[in-house]
Amino acid sequence: MAGNINHFKPQSKPSLEQVAQARPPRGSGAPSRTRSHYARILVLLRERGSAGVLSSELYDQPHLFGRSPRNRISELRKDGHLIKTIPAGASVVRYVLTHENPFPVERPTIKPAVEWNERPRATGLPLFDLAVRS
Repeated sequence: MAGNINHFKPQSKPSLEQVAQARPPRGSGAPSRTRSHYARILVLLRERGSAGVLSSELYDQPHLFGRSPRNRISELRKDGHLIKTIPAGASVVRYVLTHENPFPVERPTIKPAVEWNERPRATGLPLFDLAVRS
């Protein structure tokens, strides 16, 4: 295919500043609202003891345990709690608290990212701000 011709214009490489500006704002770590989910899951694991808690129970009550209870289980483990995972079906597991860390690491609360519509505007018009920044 020696006769291939590139019909596209060569693209310039973006600067590091442009890449940084294009990156979406993100917090680091779990949002502060997940602390209540974390605490509820830990209380439930304590109450159930060796019987444990089914993952389906946690997912069935997102208002109590959040939409990602497996992430809270992971955080509990990072804080030094030993939690056994036992398969209990095709897509269900049983979590059993085998040892509770009496001195878990205190995690800092994460400040939520500023919403796009609350950021300072150069023109006051969101669509035109990009042109002014460039």
